[in-house]
Amino acid sequence: MKYFAHSKENTPQEQWQTMFDHANGVADLCVSFSSLWCDEDYARDLGLLHDIGKYQADFQKRIRGDNVQVEHSICGAIESAKYRLYGADYCIAGHHGGLPDIGTKADLPEDTTLLARTKRKTQDYSAYEKEISVMQITKVPFRITFSADREKRAKEFAFWLRMMFSSLVDADFLDTERFCRGERGPLVADFDQCLKKIKEKINSFPSNSAVDRARRDLLQQVLSRRGDDADIYIMNMPTGSGKTLASMYFALEQAVRLGLKRIIYIIPYTSIIEQNAKVFRDLFGEEVVLEHHCNFDYNGLREGTTREKLIHASENWDAPIIVTTNVQFFESIYGNKPSQMRKLHNIAESVLVFDEVHMFPSRFYQPCLEAIKLLVTQYSCKALFLTATMPDHKKWMEAFDCGGVRQCELIRDKRCFSVFERCKLEDLGAVSEEKLLALATESGSSLIVVNTRRTARALYKKLPGEKYHLSTYMTKRDRALVLDNVKQALAENRQFVLVSTSLIEAGVDLDFERVFRERAGLDNLLQTAGRCNRNGSRGADRCAAFCFDFFDKELSTKDKHIEVKQYFSRQIGEQYPLTDTDGICAYFDKLFEYEKKERDAYNFRRYITANGFLFESCAQEFKLIDDNSISVIIVYPDDAEERAIIESLFDGGREAKRRLQSYSVSLRENEFSALFSAGVLKEECGLWFLNHFGYYDEDTGILLDTACDIII
Repeated sequence: MKYFAHSKENTPQEQWQTMFDHANGVADLCVSFSSLWCDEDYARDLGLLHDIGKYQADFQKRIRGDNVQVEHSICGAIESAKYRLYGADYCIAGHHGGLPDIGTKADLPEDTTLLARTKRKTQDYSAYEKEISVMQITKVPFRITFSADREKRAKEFAFWLRMMFSSLVDADFLDTERFCRGERGPLVADFDQCLKKIKEKINSFPSNSAVDRARRDLLQQVLSRRGDDADIYIMNMPTGSGKTLASMYFALEQAVRLGLKRIIYIIPYTSIIEQNAKVFRDLFGEEVVLEHHCNFDYNGLREGTTREKLIHASENWDAPIIVTTNVQFFESIYGNKPSQMRKLHNIAESVLVFDEVHMFPSRFYQPCLEAIKLLVTQYSCKALFLTATMPDHKKWMEAFDCGGVRQCELIRDKRCFSVFERCKLEDLGAVSEEKLLALATESGSSLIVVNTRRTARALYKKLPGEKYHLSTYMTKRDRALVLDNVKQALAENRQFVLVSTSLIEAGVDLDFERVFRERAGLDNLLQTAGRCNRNGSRGADRCAAFCFDFFDKELSTKDKHIEVKQYFSRQIGEQYPLTDTDGICAYFDKLFEYEKKERDAYNFRRYITANGFLFESCAQEFKLIDDNSISVIIVYPDDAEERAIIESLFDGGREAKRRLQSYSVSLRENEFSALFSAGVLKEECGLWFLNHFGYYDEDTGILLDTACDIII
C-alpha cells in the first residue's frame, strides 16, 4: 500500500505526495534551518517523525475522500520517546495547533495539554518503520552551551525548543507548499551593494550647517566602533541627528563583516515603521525590504513576482531586511502558534536594530531582554539599541538577571548634542485651558500634545482659526489626510495649530515653531520637543517647547501609569535640566525601580514546572499591548475604493480584512457598547461596521456621548 501525506485536487494518485517524500523533505529542511544550534541526527528525526500519524488507516481513507476525522500529530510525539528525542514531543504534538502546556497525569484525554493528548486512542501507525529510517539519539543534540545555573538552563532549553519548533513548522509549511504550488525563489540582497548605496546617499548630504556637521561627527563615531567585538551596541543619539541612516549603515557594516543573513529593524510604532521602511525601500529597492505589521497593505506594492515573494516572506521572514514591530518580534518568540513562530529560526544570524528601545513595556522588560541576551549569546545575532532617551542598560541588564552580555557604547563624545537643542525647553507648570490656547495661537505654527483623546477633542473645538486634530478616534485614512494638510500648511508658512495625542511623538517628520506637551514621561517630552524647529532652519530665539500641567483637573489624565511618569519627570525636572543625559538615566532608574513589583510578578519561572514547560499559558499572558479594544470599520458613504474592498470580503478575502484596517477605529468596551445600543453597528464576515456616518466626524473621529469618553 502507498501512504500519502498530501493530495492534489483533480490529479491522479501517482502525482500525490507520499509520506516518504514529505517526511524526508521536511527532515532535510529542518536540518538546514537548525544546523547552528542542533545536531543533525536530532533535527532529522524530528522532521521524519512529525507526520507518522498519517500512516493510520483512517487518515489514508480521509486523504482518498472519506469523511472521517483523525488526529495525527500526537503519534510522532508518543514515538519520539523511543528514540530519546527529549523535548521533541512538544514540537511534534504542537506542529499544527501550537506548543502545548505539559499538563499533569490527572488530565483527561479531551484536555489540550501534552500529557492529556498522549492518552488519546490512536490506530496502528507502525507502517512508518518500513519506510522511514529514524535513528536512536545517542549524544547530546545541543550545539550551544547552556548555563550551569538550573533555572537559567531550563529557560535556555525552553528557548531552544522554540527554535526547533520554528524549524519544524517552517519546514513543514515549505515542503507542503513546494508540493502544492511549486518552488518559490527567495528574496535576496547583496549587502555590499546596499552598503555602497547608503554611503552614496550620506555623502550626497550637505555639510554647511552646524547640524549637518554634527550629524557627520556622530556617524563617524558610530563607524569608528564597527570593528569592536560586542553583543549589544548602544547608539544614544538626539532626535533629528540622523539615527535612521546611521543605524542602518552600522547594521550593514556588521552584516558584511560577520557574514550575517539579515537585518531586522524593530520599532514600537507603525507610524515610524512606515516612514523608515519607505526610506529603506527608496534606497535599496522594493525587493529587498519586507515591511511586516498588521496595517501594511501589500496591494500598495507593484504587481508581479516581487509582491508575491514579499507576501510569502512575511510568513517566515525569509528576507534580507525586515522592518517590523516590537509586538511582531517578541510575540513570535513567546507565542506558541505555528503562524507566529515559523519565523523564529530566521531571526538567528541577524543584526537586530531596536529603535526607541526604552519603550519595551515595563511589565515585559525582563523577558524581552532575556530573549535578546539568548539571541546574541547563543544564536549568532548582534543587537543595536537605538534611542534619543537611553536608560542605563548595562545597569538594568544586570538587575534583570541578564548580565554577562558584552556592550559597546558607540557615541562617547557627546559635546555636539547641544547642536540638536534647536529650541528652548521650558516648564510652564499649571496653566488654564484659555492660557494654553492663547500661547499656541501666538506663533505661526504650534503643536499641542495631550494625554487623552477626550482632551484633544475638547481643545480642538475651542481653537480659533486654522486648526487640525489627530487621535486614534480617527481612522488611519483620515489621520493621513490631516498629516498631508499639516505638511502643506507648514510648507506655506500658514498660521495654524495641531492638537494631537501621543501618536505624533515619533516617526512623524514635522517642524513646528512652538510645541506644548502635557506632562507625561520625560521621554515623551523630549520626543515631542523634537518636532520643534526640527531641521534647525527657524530662529532658535523664536522657537520653544513647553511642558505643562492642566490647571483644570478635569482635563488631566486619570491613568495611574501616566501619573507615575508625571511624578518622576517632575522630580527630575527639579534636579536636572530637562535634556540632561544624566537626568534621563535617573528618570528611568526611578521608573524601573517603581515598576519592579509588577515585573517581579511576571517572571517566566512560573512557566517552568517540575513536570515540564507551560508554553500555551506563557503565550496567553505575553501580550505586549494590553488591548481589550474592539475594532470598528467606518463605512464612508462616498469612498468607492472602500466599497470595493468590502464587497471582496464576501469572497473570503483575507487581504481585504487587512486593507480595511485603514478604515477602522479601536474602541474600548464601553464605547463599543454605547454604539451597539444605539443600533448603528452591524456585523459582517466577523467584522464590525459603523453603518451610520452621523456617528463619525472626519476631523475628530468617532462621536460618542461625553459619558463614554475615556482615557487612552
